[in-house]
Amino acid sequence: MRKVGLILLAAGLAGFLFASAQRAHYEKAAGAPSLPLSRADGEKSRRGVEAWETARWMILGAAVMGLVFTVLPGKES
Repeated sequence: MRKVGLILLAAGLAGFLFASAQRAHYEKAAGAPSLPLSRADGEKSRRGVEAWETARWMILGAAVMGLVFTVLPGKES
């Protein structure tokens, strides 16, 4: 279980950082005053921010599971 935990931990942290970067990209596009956005573009950007925010926390949950599997691996049979 320790190997699985380390894999989940590494993948979760990498995914969390990637999703954070993508979310920041969508937030920057939505908040840029120099870009004239239509209402549809603003809605699309808001949905993108929300989707990456959800993915970010779900991936962090996988990293926490990996941490638990690494710290508390259980009994070996």
